[in-house]
Amino acid sequence: MNNYIKFLEEHLGMIQYGWNKDADGRTLPFQVVKYEKGPFPGTVTYSTLGLNLHYLKDARSEKRIRHELFLVAEGNFGDKNIPGILQQVGLEALNSHLAYLRGQVIGPRGKLFTGSELEALYVSMPVYFPDSFHIFHDNGDIPIVQAWLIPITSNEAKFVMERGWSKFEDILEEIDPDLIDFKRTSII
Repeated sequence: MNNYIKFLEEHLGMIQYGWNKDADGRTLPFQVVKYEKGPFPGTVTYSTLGLNLHYLKDARSEKRIRHELFLVAEGNFGDKNIPGILQQVGLEALNSHLAYLRGQVIGPRGKLFTGSELEALYVSMPVYFPDSFHIFHDNGDIPIVQAWLIPITSNEAKFVMERGWSKFEDILEEIDPDLIDFKRTSII
């Protein structure tokens, strides 16, 4: 785990602090941590840490997967619901024993943040980060995949479910919205 933490801090800066208990004070089987930087100036990154110790399955192939979940925010946004979101989604993965896969939509479940239209999460590769960050090779064990959770609107979630994730990513590439802006409007 120490090599993995070093890898994370090389890409995201030092861990500032974290949470190991949920809102009810129950100890979690993993932590949520906040790093000092994100992919761009003025951004920060949050992640689960320790989720990778659990071997999850790909629902389609039964392949074993290890991953951590990441969320990027503007540095001045504050922690707000971010730790709780990562805790909830991480616990759901552990309870189902299923990994989150690229193109998967989690939700919609109502507004993620006050004053925001974002109601769901889209699972993607962390394309705002260098390629060297996408996968951590762990000395012969199953590599650890970094899964970026992008907050999306209910219309965007519906589009992904109806038209497919590759068409959604084509639109993301064409329009290039600021996916770190939690007050952004729908691109669909």
